[in-house]
Amino acid sequence: MESKEIVDKLFESMRKELTEFVEKESQISSSLEYEERVLELSKKFAVGLIAQSQGQLPKSRNAKKKS
Repeated sequence: MESKEIVDKLFESMRKELTEFVEKESQISSSLEYEERVLELSKKFAVGLIAQSQGQLPKSRNAKKKS
């Protein structure tokens, strides 16, 4: 897969997540809940970035050494 296709795919998936977040943002009353949702969103982005650029994460650290 080309790098441009990978970037487009990541942006498309994050656009969906961000759209949902922005729509529900006004309903969040607690700053703690807001921070938790932002952190959850950033973790999803990081996992997606790694999975798209490097492939799926191994289940254990030892499995990484074998591949």
